[in-house]
Amino acid sequence: MSATDWSILGGTFLGGAFPWLEAIVVIPAGILAGAPAFAVLISGVLGNLFTVWLAAVFGEQIRNWWLARRKKRCESKPRNPRVDRVMKKWGMPGLALLGPLGLGTQISALAAVAVGIGWRRTVLWVGLGTVFWASVAAGLTVAGLDFFAA
Repeated sequence: MSATDWSILGGTFLGGAFPWLEAIVVIPAGILAGAPAFAVLISGVLGNLFTVWLAAVFGEQIRNWWLARRKKRCESKPRNPRVDRVMKKWGMPGLALLGPLGLGTQISALAAVAVGIGWRRTVLWVGLGTVFWASVAAGLTVAGLDFFAA
């Protein structure tokens, strides 16, 4: 691989890691820029999953701190009704699959740990959703390039 390919992969990793600039956006851009499709897919997904992991782990720690603090003060805070609605209707798999398309994966991870899903389960499900949608985006991009090249 050339230095340009490595630059594209680095940009794909950073772009995938940036909240709201999901892997499903940067992966097609990296492929269109000329880097190898599989390497771009791996780079974008790893960048995205790194920040999903950070959001889930630290989000759970913040939630635990907040619950201990709230218990100490005997205050109750109502939960977010929209997140509760999504979790009741679709569960964690639904949040994981819809997250990359709407909320963003990092926000999905924070929402999951906020309602009590552990960080490991959150990273697993959001990671599966990210890999699914990133693979779809890469496949469609490669198919589109092959179609227009023919």
